[in-house]
Amino acid sequence: MTDPLPYVDPFDDGRSPARAETGMDEASSLIDAVFRFERAVSRIGNARLRRWNMTLSSYTALRILANRPHLTLAQLSRRCYARPQTMTRIVTQMEKRGFVARGAHPESERALSLEVTKTGLAALEEMDAEVLRISDTLGSLLGRDEIVAADRQLRQAALVVERELREMERGDE
Repeated sequence: MTDPLPYVDPFDDGRSPARAETGMDEASSLIDAVFRFERAVSRIGNARLRRWNMTLSSYTALRILANRPHLTLAQLSRRCYARPQTMTRIVTQMEKRGFVARGAHPESERALSLEVTKTGLAALEEMDAEVLRISDTLGSLLGRDEIVAADRQLRQAALVVERELREMERGDE
């Protein structure tokens, strides 16, 4: 372990002169930072979507469906990293609001296909203007190359941890 990293208190507004030592190594500090970043993005995304009575999870599902029509509920669930039960609830709510329609799947007799409606596309366009401001904020802090590098490294790390999880699950069988 190298020099201890300073602990960044989630409630600290940056004006506190003293920082506590955590004893965390760099990887643990990164995990903490990623978790904090994910929570901050979720909170601001949900706050910006409040006037549409949407969450960041439902917005993400709607955005994915707009770019990949005819996904099944299971496919959408995997792409949103959500449990099927959660995705069923999200899609049902969006369907009641007229944002999503279910229909026959073009490639399968048994599967239902999900598609964004015109109403959903119009709402998504309005929501994009608010939610994508998060990207602008990030872009003002980091350059494009830094964002691309961080994205690549975090996705690679996710693959490694997911592989480790699958191996653990196989060991439990």
